[in-house]
Amino acid sequence: MQRRAGLVISVLAAAALGPAPRAAAQDASFGCKVLLCAAATNPSWSGIAYCVPVMQQLFRQLARGGGWPTCPEGNTSGLRYERFEACPAGRTAGQMNADGTDGFSASPNGDLCADLSKPRRICSGDDGCRTSYPTTARPLRSEPYFVDITTANGTQRFYFSLQGY
Repeated sequence: MQRRAGLVISVLAAAALGPAPRAAAQDASFGCKVLLCAAATNPSWSGIAYCVPVMQQLFRQLARGGGWPTCPEGNTSGLRYERFEACPAGRTAGQMNADGTDGFSASPNGDLCADLSKPRRICSGDDGCRTSYPTTARPLRSEPYFVDITTANGTQRFYFSLQGY
């Protein structure tokens, strides 16, 4: 009986104090709001009404030279830029050599994708011979800026554009 009375008193005391305050998304810091919205995948931030103004504010801030905001509960890399899409499987990113020797140099920032498994030897008169590879232009990214967001579930890359901000 005494145990039951103690339980009732505890329940009544908790009820008198009221429910514990709950944290709401709108109470988070700007950096944490950005982190939550950027990490959204299904739907993405643009499909979440709450996130649209948050992300638009972020993009305006970045376009004016500001930095990526911080959030103590999350971890992001610094702001980065990747101009080109990745090359298709079996092709290597790179660029044509300016001096024309061996035609192609592998480079992660190059504007071409080459199939290095299909070299062609080209010889012309007094110029000698050089090696050439079939190449295609690398497409530009529509969203070239990114940050890597690390959470308990792993790392996710968030790409975006600042065009129009």
